[in-house]
Amino acid sequence: MNRITSLSNPRVKSVVKLQEGRFRRESNRFLIDGFREISRAFQCGIDVRELYVWPDAFEKFLKPEIRNDFLRQAAQKGVELLEVTGPVFEKIAFGSRREGILAVAVARPLTWEELRLPANPLIGVVEQVEKPGNLGAIFRSADGAGLDAILIANPLCDIYNPNTIRTGLGTVFHLPAIADTSETILRELLRRKITPVAARCEAAVSYADFDWTGPTAIVLGTEANGLSEAWRHPEIRSVRLPMHGIADSLNVSNAAAILFYEARRQRTPGSIIGHG
Repeated sequence: MNRITSLSNPRVKSVVKLQEGRFRRESNRFLIDGFREISRAFQCGIDVRELYVWPDAFEKFLKPEIRNDFLRQAAQKGVELLEVTGPVFEKIAFGSRREGILAVAVARPLTWEELRLPANPLIGVVEQVEKPGNLGAIFRSADGAGLDAILIANPLCDIYNPNTIRTGLGTVFHLPAIADTSETILRELLRRKITPVAARCEAAVSYADFDWTGPTAIVLGTEANGLSEAWRHPEIRSVRLPMHGIADSLNVSNAAAILFYEARRQRTPGSIIGHG
């Protein structure tokens, strides 16, 4: 490995800038912090270009055989391996976790033409989610429930934010995702004959009584503002999550998990649709 010891090294400065969304978009690069997340990036075919290793931390974090296999895999994929000192890693690392490895990868946004869906898709749509942690949690739930894609409407944060990747445990690399305007996403859903189902506090039908077994897009807005007027369309169905306390809504990632798993439950052979 080449070794970087200076905090003023141009590579270090470039990596630090990737913590900013603007620089991520301009450079088409993003950070992946942590062994599990980087391993999942490898598994999902993400184009990882650089791997920064702080040996003191990395060697304590993983057993030698796992560590060596990981580094060998990175080298076989053509990833440039760079050793850094503790102070350098402290400068480039995101957040407080210190596993001793940080990767730089190439962002490759999916296009509508590239989005391939099964005959009976189940999709999540989230509009104007502002917190990267919420977006990451939504990806994690969607991955766990076996959704086919996540569509991000009028995005206020991006899937390449390091906190989105971390909270989602790298599931952002596994699920197909497209960010676009609400109007474009709605138009594409209707063109593909996928029924949008909006989560609304005032909806007459409970989520548990809805039939989720057809081609469906589960649409959620923020708990503060709900969904925009773009989702007031004759072909959009609505469901509610009953609230039995003083709160009138759930955190968007919690609501997403409930709806995703109810849809998956109904699609599992032997499940009963509707249970009050």
